[in-house]
Amino acid sequence: MSLNIDFYGYLPNRSVAIFAVAYFGIFALISILQIILGCYKHYWKILLVLGAIGEAIGWGARIWSHSSPTDWMPYTIQLCSLVVTPVFISAATYVLFCRIIEKLDFRLFNMPNWVYWAFFVACDIISLAIQTVGGVEVSNARDIGSVESGGSIMRAGIIFQFSNTICFTILIFITALRLRKHTLTLLDLAGWSTLSAMCIATLMLLIRNGYRIVELSEGWYGYIMRTERYLIALDMVPMCVAIFCLVVFAPQMLFSSRQRHGKAQEYGL
Repeated sequence: MSLNIDFYGYLPNRSVAIFAVAYFGIFALISILQIILGCYKHYWKILLVLGAIGEAIGWGARIWSHSSPTDWMPYTIQLCSLVVTPVFISAATYVLFCRIIEKLDFRLFNMPNWVYWAFFVACDIISLAIQTVGGVEVSNARDIGSVESGGSIMRAGIIFQFSNTICFTILIFITALRLRKHTLTLLDLAGWSTLSAMCIATLMLLIRNGYRIVELSEGWYGYIMRTERYLIALDMVPMCVAIFCLVVFAPQMLFSSRQRHGKAQEYGL
């Protein structure tokens, strides 16, 4: 694609990008240490590692773009990385929830717990595949029409991911209602840290996905896409908060034992 095109509509903020690279890089390292020091019991956190690294790569490309704002390569890298990477964060919340249910030996709709884990992760993989196809088309674009076409495919993947997250949120509410019938709450079973981390991360993903859907719907020359403060406030900040919650409020004790919760045993859940 021509190097004379103004891809961003602004000069990427280098200071913000440097902060993001450092932030996500640090949390990627922390997650790796948690996996190793936990004797790999917290293997699900590899999803957080992938998510944090992907975010760091995306913002690193924006540092490159600050020096070369008309260079197509860093623009493509940051676009694909920042659009696709949250798939790994959402997958981490799905696995976390299903591990909680598995820990309690609690069954929804009399189905094995692995069914929910497999369903949501499979949907995330489909979302990732759709967004990747769109990203490849954008990266190989030779004109603005191809770029818009790739963007539409990426938007479809994000909409699918957004719908998946909505279904996940509904499942959380259904679980909470079923537990309430037995005088139990998710708070009793998961604890403040785990429940807060999962719910806040899910909310942040909904905010971020909603932003990306609107952004890509406007097109490559839309006001939202060409205004950096929206990217910072509605993409970077939600991802920072989500990763912070899932890493810092890590449910270390939750997965250290296979013993079922006392009340769950009492009520046969």
